[in-house]
Amino acid sequence: MSLSAFLIVVIVLLLLLLWRVWTMKTKTPPAPPFPVPQPEPPPYPEPTPSPGSIPSKFDSTSLAKTLSIRMVGTPADGSSEPLASAAPSGPVIWVDHGDEVLVHLESMQIEMQEGLILVSVDMETDQTGRTPLIVSIAVGKTNDGAGLIGTTDEYPRGNGLLAARWGAVLQDAVWNSLMSLAKDAAMQTGQAARAISVTGGSLVLHAGTPLVAARAASKVS
Repeated sequence: MSLSAFLIVVIVLLLLLLWRVWTMKTKTPPAPPFPVPQPEPPPYPEPTPSPGSIPSKFDSTSLAKTLSIRMVGTPADGSSEPLASAAPSGPVIWVDHGDEVLVHLESMQIEMQEGLILVSVDMETDQTGRTPLIVSIAVGKTNDGAGLIGTTDEYPRGNGLLAARWGAVLQDAVWNSLMSLAKDAAMQTGQAARAISVTGGSLVLHAGTPLVAARAASKVS
């Protein structure tokens, strides 16, 4: 073999070797035989109400409007979506154990005295017709330490037949609406509901840092 032919063969071999090295470097590595766990994305923060959307003080008119919205209830199909976002302009139907009652939330009237809330709502059934029931709830006064405690009569005032069947339902609806209002108002500032009070004809929602139970230190003998 002549020298020139030998040099050509060497050059060709070197080019083939360089091409092989280059293709090995750019080749996509094979997938692992098992899936590699990927880190989970950070959780999205829970949405919070806009600051100031719920006031901490209500007069009788504004409280009646707010409670009437919260007392509309949820759909009969069991879903949790509220039925109203504005004060109802007509009656709604409450259903309890197969019984129905028309609740005229647009008729709600509230009167507040020192430490006392009176809520009047017209309710209607075939047996009683339309008639008001009045729920009275005694709550705390400013700085008396009553917290989130309220007391009420055994039955609302009004028609005995209507109060016997729907009185407890109405009482629960009014109290639960007050509690949810206090909780939502406190959440706006990242606090916890601490108390509801009535003074000077106004309802005041008190919020503060959440209470945490301290664990008693164990005694070492």
